[in-house]
Amino acid sequence: MKKDLFICLAVFIIAVAASACVQKNVITGATQGVSDNEITIGSSAALSGQASFLGTQTIHGSLAYINEVNSKGGVHGRKIRLISYDDRYEPSETVTNTQRLINQDKVFALFDYVGTPTSLEVIDIVHKLGIPLLGLFTGAEDLRIPYRPYIFNVRDSYYVEAEGAIAYFVDKLGLKKIAVMYQKDSFGLAVLSGVQLALKRRGMEPAVTAVYTRGSMDVAPAMEAIRASGAEAVIMVGTYAPLAKFIKLSNEAGFKPYFHTVSFVGSEAFVKEIIEVQKINPEQYDKIIVTQVVPSPYSKDLPGVKEYRELVKKYYPNDEPNFVALEGFINAKILVKALQDAGRDLTKEKFIAALESMYNFDVGIGKEVSYSMLNHQGLKGIYYSKPTKEGTFITFNP
Repeated sequence: MKKDLFICLAVFIIAVAASACVQKNVITGATQGVSDNEITIGSSAALSGQASFLGTQTIHGSLAYINEVNSKGGVHGRKIRLISYDDRYEPSETVTNTQRLINQDKVFALFDYVGTPTSLEVIDIVHKLGIPLLGLFTGAEDLRIPYRPYIFNVRDSYYVEAEGAIAYFVDKLGLKKIAVMYQKDSFGLAVLSGVQLALKRRGMEPAVTAVYTRGSMDVAPAMEAIRASGAEAVIMVGTYAPLAKFIKLSNEAGFKPYFHTVSFVGSEAFVKEIIEVQKINPEQYDKIIVTQVVPSPYSKDLPGVKEYRELVKKYYPNDEPNFVALEGFINAKILVKALQDAGRDLTKEKFIAALESMYNFDVGIGKEVSYSMLNHQGLKGIYYSKPTKEGTFITFNP
């Protein structure tokens, strides 16, 4: 009797163990986007149109690091393949691209999405399918709150950038009238909300707000409305071409306040518009401020920035160093670190666990990256920058 019981128990244990092994193999074998020698990830970004500099340079920065990792054998013997589709900064195309990446290309994870109105459109897809999305070129609060279990932000939020701008204009310079000119969409509203909150903390509100249509250059009505308010500083929200035109029109009208915009503008494309297209008087440069979420791409004392410049020169020799590509480079370093920590037996669950276990990861920029189970914000803090006659943006301490 005891012998029969022992045999039955032994058979049961063996069966459970075998089932676990089979289940493990099923999970591993069924992990979408992972083969014996490759990990496939997917991106939707603006590679053409008004925001093309942002999408192209984010991807170039990431690929500079990914290509180098692949040249050395990849991660646990697998090379990383990035499939990148152009959405032209149009939300409907972002949705189409995302569905194609997941359903046809069978990617393991989503990566390097660019823009607020575009990225917000895929939140439900990401949540429903449980697919990780890492490294979004947007500071929208809606991608951070409420907590998004599958979305991992690297850059800090627009609320932090807005607070930084208001702290500079109000607390440092003592300005009283702050206006907002914004792109009429979720991006514009995201930054506007941050500005309103920052002003409210100081017992203030915007002197006036004005809008323009995303994708257009029709900013003259907004300029006239803000000029009439007598604003001492204008928070601008949009892409580089219309914002540069807004400054030019303001100066031509004799209206010369401080101008600020957030990091999404793409400083290098912005300064090109300022100098080459709109030909804004260099005497006004000190009044044009861009908050940044990564340090200067020309920094000489940060090893991660030096590494970025070396690899971009190697893989994209025609690209000049820029803030946007540096951000993409940092995104890729975090991606590779998480893949390494997840191990050879890669699953989405292990990848997410690796990200959530990342603590004080040194990416070489003077700040460390940390995540946790309930905190999916990697970097914290901003930098201030302004244009130079040489066609770059330099950082400064206010």
